[in-house]
Amino acid sequence: MIASSIHGLGIAGASGLLTLMYPVEFGTVDQFVVKALRQVEGLPQRAALERMNPEGLKPTDGVILIQIMRDKAVENNRAFTMDSWTPKKIDEILWTYGR
Repeated sequence: MIASSIHGLGIAGASGLLTLMYPVEFGTVDQFVVKALRQVEGLPQRAALERMNPEGLKPTDGVILIQIMRDKAVENNRAFTMDSWTPKKIDEILWTYGR
């Protein structure tokens, strides 16, 4: 909310700023992330993703999307016995896939 209150920053820009500052905690949320996540089968947040307007994300949408990226980073680190997965890396993959 605070970052998106900066003049000129919407939800995507605010999350991008937070991602640059704290890549271990945040990932950038935008329409491409939403579109990519909608293609992932079995996500518990599926209904919330379907209600989102990818071109007009709200702060509550950003919270859900960042939590998904955090969860997936933890899941990948556990599965691969490593600690290098971050929400930022998840967002990069989703952004590429969603385009």
